[in-house]
Amino acid sequence: MKGLIVYYSDFDLNQSYAYALHHLLHFPILPLEELDTQTLDQYDVVIVGTWILQGEIRQAKKINSLIEAFPQPFWVFYTVGISTPSLTNFEAIMQRSFSAKALKRMVAYHYRLRIASKRFTLMYLASKQMTMQPGTTLDEVYLGPEGLHLLEKYGSMVEPNDLKEIGPMVKFVEALEAFVD
Repeated sequence: MKGLIVYYSDFDLNQSYAYALHHLLHFPILPLEELDTQTLDQYDVVIVGTWILQGEIRQAKKINSLIEAFPQPFWVFYTVGISTPSLTNFEAIMQRSFSAKALKRMVAYHYRLRIASKRFTLMYLASKQMTMQPGTTLDEVYLGPEGLHLLEKYGSMVEPNDLKEIGPMVKFVEALEAFVD
């Protein structure tokens, strides 16, 4: 089975998950901005990852068009965000971000990033915004210019325990081998 891992990461927020998948599956890895769409026909499975901020999936429009244009590979999609996945309504975010056609062609997973103690100012600002936007999670709250500046300056981190969460996605991808010619 031939697979490819593609990721998008403005602030290196998603790169750790992409490299963990690469380590376990041994698929080549490529930043989304370097993807040559001519090569997608060569793969049986394409794993594409991005991140969620302010209720938006980054590069969703581009990812949606790739999935619609190249239906032949199996598409596995994942996001990372700063909220605990069980607290975020990913279904609503996914439906806002992707066409029904693209949603039918992908299997989606959602993971979290952590904010280190020196980044508590960002978390404070985000939590403060959450109180003004009832029903939102950290992945959906509007951060504003100061919050975005802090995110860009300090980024986020992934802990080793967080990377263990990719186990079900890895097992799913490995099981796809039985369906690939």
